[in-house]
Amino acid sequence: MQELQAGQNRPVDAGRVAMGVSGEPDDEFALRLQAGAVLLGQDGRMVDRDGLVSAEQPRSSDGSVQFARAPSEFQIDLNAVPASVARIALVLTVRPALPRGTTFGVFNAIRAWLTDAGGQPLLLFPLPLASRGETAMILAELYRYRGHWKFRAVGQGFAAGLPALAAHFGFVRSEALPERPSSGEAERRRALGSGGPATGTGFCVHPDGYVLTNHHVVEDAREILARSPRHRCALELVFADPTNDLALLRADVAPPGVALFRDGPQARLGEIVVVVGYPLGGLLGSGPQVTTGNVSSLIGPGDDTRSLQFTAPTQAGNSGGPLLDGDGAVVGVVSSKLNAIRIHEMTGDVPQNVNFAIKAALARGFLEATGVDYRSRVSGNPRAATAIAAEAQDFVVKIECRG
Repeated sequence: MQELQAGQNRPVDAGRVAMGVSGEPDDEFALRLQAGAVLLGQDGRMVDRDGLVSAEQPRSSDGSVQFARAPSEFQIDLNAVPASVARIALVLTVRPALPRGTTFGVFNAIRAWLTDAGGQPLLLFPLPLASRGETAMILAELYRYRGHWKFRAVGQGFAAGLPALAAHFGFVRSEALPERPSSGEAERRRALGSGGPATGTGFCVHPDGYVLTNHHVVEDAREILARSPRHRCALELVFADPTNDLALLRADVAPPGVALFRDGPQARLGEIVVVVGYPLGGLLGSGPQVTTGNVSSLIGPGDDTRSLQFTAPTQAGNSGGPLLDGDGAVVGVVSSKLNAIRIHEMTGDVPQNVNFAIKAALARGFLEATGVDYRSRVSGNPRAATAIAAEAQDFVVKIECRG
C-alpha cells in the first residue's frame, strides 16, 4: 500500500473500489465519529440532496456509491458514477451529540484508505493530528481528470464542524458560517510571518481566467479584486484548500497571460529562482517587484516536505505569487517568510532571506483535483531576469481583499 501526504494524488485503475477511514482507539473512533461520501459536481457543490451517502442514507440515487460496512467503508463503482459527478469526497465529522471540545486531536491516529473490490490495499493517507482542533474534515477524494479517476489526500478541516462542512458543499448559505483556521494553524502562520488577508499576489493558470494564490490571502474576504499595470478584474473564490494554503479564483475578465509549470524534475537544491509579486500593499510602487535568489532547502519549516526554502527576498504581499525557475516556469507558490523579529527574540540571531514556497507538485495536484487543465513545459536554458519579469507581468496580479 502506498502512503500519501496531504495534497498528493495517484491514478486509480480499478473500476470498483472501496474507500474508507479508520482510527485509533478503534472503539472511541466508532462511538465519536461518523463518515460520509459526498457526490459533487464540477462546481464543488453536492449534485442533489441525495448526494450524501452515510449510515443514515446508505445508497446514492444512482447506486454507484454505497455504505458498505460500519463504521466508515464505502463501495464505489467508478464505471457507474454519472457524468455529472466530478468528485466523491470522503468526509468525517464528530457526532453532534458529543460534548463541546471533542475534536480530531483526541485520537491517536486517523487514516483514509483505498482498496480494490477484493480488499487489496492500494493507497493510504495518515492524517497529521498535531494541533487538530477541527470537528469536521474532508479527508480524501476521488476525482475525474481527463477522463480518468484519481485519488487525492486532502485533510481540509473545519473548526465550526458539520454546519461549516455543509456550507462548503453548498447545502446551506456559507455567509452565516464564517470558517477560521484552528488556533494551532493560526499560530503557525504568525510564527512564519505570512502576508495577511488584505493584499497578496496571484497568478493566472488557465486562459479562462483561473488564478492561483494562497488560501490565507483571500480567507474571509467578501470582495476580491485583481490589479496589475496591464489588467483589472473582479475575482470569485472557486475552491479553497486551507490545509495546504491554496485557493483557486476565477476572474470575470481573464488576464492576458498564463503561467506555465515546469515539467520534469522538481526544484533542485541551489538552483536560481525568481519571485514576481506585489509586496507591502503597493508601498513599493504600483507595479510588480522582482527579486532573485536560490533554492536553499527542499524541506519547509518543521520538516514539512510539501514546502521548499529559498533566498529571494520577499515581503508581506508576496504570498500567493509564483516562484519561477531560471527559464520562467513555475516551481512553487510563495507562501511565507520567517518572522525575523520573533526568531531574534527566541535565539538572539536575525535570520535573513528565509522564505518558503509550496512545491509545484502540490499545486498541480490541487489544480487537477479542481478540474483545471494547467499548462506546463520543459524548461530550457536560463534566461535573464528581465525577460522573465516581462513575461510574468501578463499573468501575475496583485490581489486586494475587502472583508
